Amino acid sequence: MLRGAPLSARRNLLLLTIDAWRADFCDAFEGVALTPELAARAGRAVRFPRVWTNGPWTTPGLLPMFTGEAPPRHRVHWAWSEPRADSRGLASVLRDAGYRVPNLCYLNAVGNYRNLGYEPGASPASPKDPEDPVLFDALRSLSRGRGPFFAWYHYKFVHLPYWPAARFRRALGVDDGALHPRLRASVFREFVVERWRYPLDPPEDREPVRRLYAAGVLQMDAWLGRVLDTLDALGMTEDTTVVLTADHGDELLERGHVGHASTAEHALLTEELLRIPLYVIDARVQGPRVEPCRVQGVDLFATLLGLLGVTAPAHDGVDLSTLVLSPESFTEPEGFAARPFLFHSGRMGYRTPRELDGHALFGLSDGRHKLVVERYEAPKATLYDLAADSEEGSPRTEGPEVEAWVQALDEAWRMGER
Repeated sequence: MLRGAPLSARRNLLLLTIDAWRADFCDAFEGVALTPELAARAGRAVRFPRVWTNGPWTTPGLLPMFTGEAPPRHRVHWAWSEPRADSRGLASVLRDAGYRVPNLCYLNAVGNYRNLGYEPGASPASPKDPEDPVLFDALRSLSRGRGPFFAWYHYKFVHLPYWPAARFRRALGVDDGALHPRLRASVFREFVVERWRYPLDPPEDREPVRRLYAAGVLQMDAWLGRVLDTLDALGMTEDTTVVLTADHGDELLERGHVGHASTAEHALLTEELLRIPLYVIDARVQGPRVEPCRVQGVDLFATLLGLLGVTAPAHDGVDLSTLVLSPESFTEPEGFAARPFLFHSGRMGYRTPRELDGHALFGLSDGRHKLVVERYEAPKATLYDLAADSEEGSPRTEGPEVEAWVQALDEAWRMGER
């Protein structure tokens, strides 16, 4: 399981997943830097700007990272789904390899995350605000112990409702008094903003929604700065790899609404929902570096283990740890650049009721094209040319090419189930 150095010399891993963080909100918004704390650590960081989650809500976004299984294999597609009893989750693999694995995430109490290496009853409560002490207390405790650790923390305050602290609103030029009452009653207050309940006005509402969302990213970056400062103060920075990513993105009125599958009760597989950030901060990195290759969430399982020198069990992704640490030694697998990525969602995400069991949204992409198939009452196939139509506004819905892509999706899904 372990390669090379003795256990006492192994690196720690801190995995930070940010709920609903889009890949295009990493740098600046209208001239305001959104991630200054992250930029301050860029000298030891690798950024992957072309990363796709495997699902547009939290569970299908995180399960491939934790299991190394693409959607056809992990099969955790509904609120009532559980991973298989024989699942080899990231936490259990690292615990077996001698790592300390504290349970720091409220999501581990949910059935979707059973059998992955955490005790559901030991999960903390859902945090009420970004000042939640669970991670900071855990880092202080871990610093006093012996042996390497793996810690996963899920930050939920980029997610709806979009209402960060006043200083971050001010930094993004938000005029609280000018915000429309329909936004105050929905987007700025509710965790779930169903399409059918909250009609919005995209021309008028898009700018304040995007501004408030950007302020939430800035607030997250300030929290990240506190996390990284804590590692520094505890003398843990040199021995800890920090991986920062997201479970999925969010729609910000590009399609007439906000949120994602579970918060809008309407699943989509558009790029603003599937494209997520990914950064690896590691003292061994000579940075700043940007790696432009296509990456999917399921690649992170083997990559995280590889960064620690731990052999990964069988998995569906690609181990990119060599690319992170010594890019000159990385050899792309055959077909790597255009390999197919698979996506899946229940019709309403986590909120899909049991009577709609089987109503699902499937996707397949080679980087240039993306097929989305709705299998609801009446199946529907939609093919996008992402290179020619980046806004996904002019898809094809019929013809031989669409039929060929549907066949390719069905074959990829069948192969993935084996």
